[in-house]
Amino acid sequence: MAQIAAQLVRTARRSSGLSQRDLAERAKVFGSAVADVERCAHDPGSAALERLLGAAGYRLCALPTSSSPVAAWADFIYRELRSKRASQKVAFRALIGLSDELSAATKPLRVALCVTEPAPCGDERYDAALAGLVEHHLAKDGLPIPEWVDQPWRTLAEPWKASVYTDLSEVPEALADHGVWLAEADLASV
Repeated sequence: MAQIAAQLVRTARRSSGLSQRDLAERAKVFGSAVADVERCAHDPGSAALERLLGAAGYRLCALPTSSSPVAAWADFIYRELRSKRASQKVAFRALIGLSDELSAATKPLRVALCVTEPAPCGDERYDAALAGLVEHHLAKDGLPIPEWVDQPWRTLAEPWKASVYTDLSEVPEALADHGVWLAEADLASV
């Protein structure tokens, strides 16, 4: 439970643009409490978790799925890119994992997994790719696209040629619109 609480609090805090100190003040807890939760040093329990999430403007909700929401994938990429082993390959595989989960999800679940705005990954390419993947997987079935997808900073000025041998005609429109050249054939695990 401590790892889940850490991810939820970190994602809500970062998505709301709050520092750990800001969140602690809003939640009326000791300054170190947020840091302790985020590094899994303390399992806050459900009441404290709801209090921290509420202070960031979030609510704790359960979905009948084992799939991760886009915000959790963004948090994974953020942590991976900042880790001591910092692997672009692992971060890129996370994009494909997200694509796999969105492809497999029912339409209502797909919308639910995408509704929470993910915090920035710290690499504009991944921020654009997340927005492009969400738009691609929702638009193909005429599902509502969350507003966060259209934020200007989630579109690259210079295209990221994420696939090695990509012709622009092989790139889904939503990804191309976000400046991410990732071929349709590369969107699924092999």
